[in-house]
Amino acid sequence: MREKDLPIDRSKHKVYTRNARKCVLKLLRSCYDREETAELWKKIQLQYAEYLKDEPALKDLKVTASIYDPILIFAWYVSAERKPPREEIQRAVCDSFFGSFNVLGRIFDLNRRRDNRLANRIFKMASDIRVEEIKRFPASFRMGFYDYDETNGVVRYSFTQCPNAEFARRHHLEDALPLMCNCDHLAMQKLHACLIREGTCGTSDRCDYCICGDQNPLAKAYELVRTDNGLLLSVKKAAPDR
Repeated sequence: MREKDLPIDRSKHKVYTRNARKCVLKLLRSCYDREETAELWKKIQLQYAEYLKDEPALKDLKVTASIYDPILIFAWYVSAERKPPREEIQRAVCDSFFGSFNVLGRIFDLNRRRDNRLANRIFKMASDIRVEEIKRFPASFRMGFYDYDETNGVVRYSFTQCPNAEFARRHHLEDALPLMCNCDHLAMQKLHACLIREGTCGTSDRCDYCICGDQNPLAKAYELVRTDNGLLLSVKKAAPDR
């Protein structure tokens, strides 16, 4: 089915991106033949359209891929009985959301102070956009930003509301949510950075972001731990015995 033929309300919603479509088709082809893939793809598209019927109107957000692409991944998750290994799924989803970071990682290194400062400005601009958008779209991302730690080169912000987490809760898809959340860690690694995150909107009252270069002493004080459902969280290392 062509995207333009999807039965969705275009006054309220947008269609997933080309990258998300490519990701889902890749995942399907790894487990199904051509005919089965075509049949399942149509089923996934219709599930996507069905999901949107009850979703809040977020078409006019400045950035919509972070809303609508995950819904397509969720639609695939519930529609495809056969799935590749979790690691393969995670790579495909991350490449879909943050594929450009493969190139950015050759240019930016958040261990360098100038790149770290630039990252702070970029995230601050994103926060300013979110602060304005939440006034018009109460169901969108609710973001807060903290002063830049110039001395230690650390960027901090948080989300106290995430549409992806809310969607997962409404549809009992919490086990699929880490496929989206973990992408943040993997994307930062491509920029030679460390994301220190001890909780997400799916596990606590906020999704906290503390970003620094991967050679920063703060990064060395934490390790990534995978929970039972595959979510990556940062845990502070125990102090060495004396």
